[in-house]
Amino acid sequence: MMKTLKITILAFLALVFTTAAYGQERITKTFSGIENVNLSTASGNGTIKRSNNNEVTVTVEYTFDEDIYKPIFEQNGSTLRVEEKFERSRWNRGYARWTLEVPNGIDLNFKTGSGNIEVSGVNINVTAKSGSGNINIRDLEGTVSSNTGSGNLEFSNIKGTHNGNTGSGNIRVDRSEGNSDMNTGSGNVRLRDVSGVFKVSSGSGNVIVEGAAIKGASRFSTGSGNVEVELSSALDYDLTLGTGSGNASLDFNGSQIAGEFIMEASSKNSIQAPFSFDRTSEKGRRYVKEAKVGNKNILVKISSGSGRAAVRD
Repeated sequence: MMKTLKITILAFLALVFTTAAYGQERITKTFSGIENVNLSTASGNGTIKRSNNNEVTVTVEYTFDEDIYKPIFEQNGSTLRVEEKFERSRWNRGYARWTLEVPNGIDLNFKTGSGNIEVSGVNINVTAKSGSGNINIRDLEGTVSSNTGSGNLEFSNIKGTHNGNTGSGNIRVDRSEGNSDMNTGSGNVRLRDVSGVFKVSSGSGNVIVEGAAIKGASRFSTGSGNVEVELSSALDYDLTLGTGSGNASLDFNGSQIAGEFIMEASSKNSIQAPFSFDRTSEKGRRYVKEAKVGNKNILVKISSGSGRAAVRD
């Protein structure tokens, strides 16, 4: 009986200690007259959404001990600086989660060491950087610049220039309008229902584009994956598709095929198109086929190191 009582008491004390150690703290502050927000976190996740007024409301929820973790809020004129500071090593048990409600028209600079970044439903300019977390931006009008070391990038329903870079993550862009510069070292890139001028590359992943309206000279490339681009409207600008060892294909999806075509691959049979070529030449151990189709003065280049180079109608 005494042994059972001791175990029960110890279990209760452990529960009390755990609850105290990991109890959640919450701080909310509101600021007015803000045009620029600089948010920097070590590992905390951040969610940015639209406010119901012209004020900026910052909420941080955390479970770190208060003698270790110090949220900092500092307004200097129209600029708000928010960051988290650890008095000792931050490798303690706990987490932090930031939520910012911001009005339209501000500039946001969000930097985190390993947290995730999510921005939605607001018209602002965003610069987002994470060492290893994911970045998700949707339903936004403004310019976007994002970078993550190893996380994924996701963009949806963006209106404005949106640029992204990740060392080893995947990139996905859906239903977006605006010029786009996307790069990943080893991940895949997928774009769907997009419009703008594009510069998209992957070191070793696939580049897949479904439904693109090209608004200026654009390029899609990968070192060793496939490049597949499907158009959603007539092509009126120069376009380059290239891969080192995969297949490269351009699908006009029913639109008029016109322009000057230069297609390159390792064999004649690996170059395919629904039109006749004007000439074929050898370039070292590779073959080049060229054709002038229609009367558009645009250049379309499609090349593959060891796969197929193809045009589809």
